[in-house]
Amino acid sequence: MRASTAYKKPRKAVVQLTSLLDLLFVMIFVSMIQQKQVVKNEEVKKGKLTKVKVEPKVKPIIKKETTPKPVVTNFSINAIFMFYASSQNPGIPSGSYKMRGQYDDKSGRLSLGGFSWVNRPKDYDMVPLSGIYNPKSDTFSGKVESPFCKTFTLRRDIKGTNSPVSGVWKGSYDCGQGATGLTLTVD
Repeated sequence: MRASTAYKKPRKAVVQLTSLLDLLFVMIFVSMIQQKQVVKNEEVKKGKLTKVKVEPKVKPIIKKETTPKPVVTNFSINAIFMFYASSQNPGIPSGSYKMRGQYDDKSGRLSLGGFSWVNRPKDYDMVPLSGIYNPKSDTFSGKVESPFCKTFTLRRDIKGTNSPVSGVWKGSYDCGQGATGLTLTVD
């Protein structure tokens, strides 16, 4: 015999789907209203509503810290030293050699020393140059660092882009042979 039980499992409470959708709709609607212009006062002034604009919240702009690029003040310099006869000293032979050196942008000091001949005339040696670049007059002048030599003066004819002193410089220098024409091409 079967015993009849009057026991029934209790039903779980079911939330109506429509109630959740209604709640979601209300939340979206309220959010949209907050973003639009809001009527501050419902008074009618001359047939127009007075409206107050609600500004959206603005997020602060956060700037990323950037590391400043280092300013280059020392440059490695390569140059070609070409010497030739001048009007004061027409008997000088032509010659040329490669130079290397350093330029300090803070002090304006440029120092160059020869290291390899391109065209060497008999009885001529390389001479080092040490001087100051003047950006206002675009000149480079100083001392020829060799016995029996004195000074040099150059003015830039063509400006280059590799360093503040890049370009083609023309002028003269004075050594034991007398005033000599000089073209210095700086990379």
